[in-house]
Amino acid sequence: MKPPNQCNNLGDIRIGIDTIDKEIIALLSRRLGYVLAAANFKPTEADIPAPDRVQVMLKDRFFWAQEEKISSKFITELFDHIIHWYINTQILHWRKMHGIMENSNEF
Repeated sequence: MKPPNQCNNLGDIRIGIDTIDKEIIALLSRRLGYVLAAANFKPTEADIPAPDRVQVMLKDRFFWAQEEKISSKFITELFDHIIHWYINTQILHWRKMHGIMENSNEF
């Protein structure tokens, strides 16, 4: 993959974008492993959402976006969606761990 300023055509650009998107997906999958492991440390389903933690996370990502010179609004909205999907996925996982629901392949 060439750096953006060394791309000679749209094909080079698309290879770069596709490579990065694949890496992002792999990182999201890796992140899911941590989210599911965290369920082991949550005594009740009510402990999972952790709204105070979510607010801290969103604030951090807002500032990280500023540091990287990308839209803080976009990153905050993106991570709000990502975080809430992971929370819902962790709830499903927690329920399975505690025999509250049947096994399914939601994630």
